[in-house]
Amino acid sequence: MPEGMPVLGIEGGDGGAAVARQYGDVAPIYDTLMSGVPHRAWLERIERAARERGRVPRSALDVACGTGIVTELLAARGYSPVWGVDLSARMVTIARTKALARNLPITYREQDAAALDLEGHAFDLVVSLFDSLNYVTDPAALRSAFRRVFLHTAPGGLFAFDLNSLYALANDLFSQSGTDGPIRHVWHAHWDRENRLCRVEMSFWVRDEATGETRHFTETHVQRAYTVPEITEWLTTSGFTRIEVFSGYGNRPPGPRSDRLLFVAERAA
Repeated sequence: MPEGMPVLGIEGGDGGAAVARQYGDVAPIYDTLMSGVPHRAWLERIERAARERGRVPRSALDVACGTGIVTELLAARGYSPVWGVDLSARMVTIARTKALARNLPITYREQDAAALDLEGHAFDLVVSLFDSLNYVTDPAALRSAFRRVFLHTAPGGLFAFDLNSLYALANDLFSQSGTDGPIRHVWHAHWDRENRLCRVEMSFWVRDEATGETRHFTETHVQRAYTVPEITEWLTTSGFTRIEVFSGYGNRPPGPRSDRLLFVAERAA
């Protein structure tokens, strides 16, 4: 991971505690912050999981799509149609603007994953990457999101997503600082063991390279830790089958010090 690159995903905004202030001023600099994230390699790992199951997905939905980084990769890889949804209006606006400028046939919607309603459309592949679903801090809302995603997954389709593990959120991995070009960040994480919530107070300094002026702003991001058994149970009760869990985007099952978990689930054909 490049020096200074944030390790806490800020990819979406579906849910969050009342104290959170997320996806506002950070939206215009989001793509720069995420420039070192291996989204392409993550998609390739998910596509390999699809091939191993004998699936060749053609259409795709990106849940908590942020500014459309992964959504655009899906379109570039030949998926059609491609849709993206996110709760943050500012992130969706940026995603739409980029797609129009690049003439990409992507449909974006501003929606909460827990109330996902895409006019009856179903997709062969549904993804939600870079711990976006950790931002759904209400377990009931996450269960609702799984049910809604199931309804938008075509028979034989796959749902793949990653989460920050309890180990990652509980062990202060997100107190950090660094510089990435014109952007400097300082983050302080606070772990609420009883509620399994990690609150990260984020400060950013963004230098305008044309004027030399620096703008400072803060955001508070909140994520909830979920366990493998509870996620597996909620996926199962939502209708998904053949649920696999990997440590990060590798091939091994998660261990006690795994910091990222990849789930791959299927809607039966």
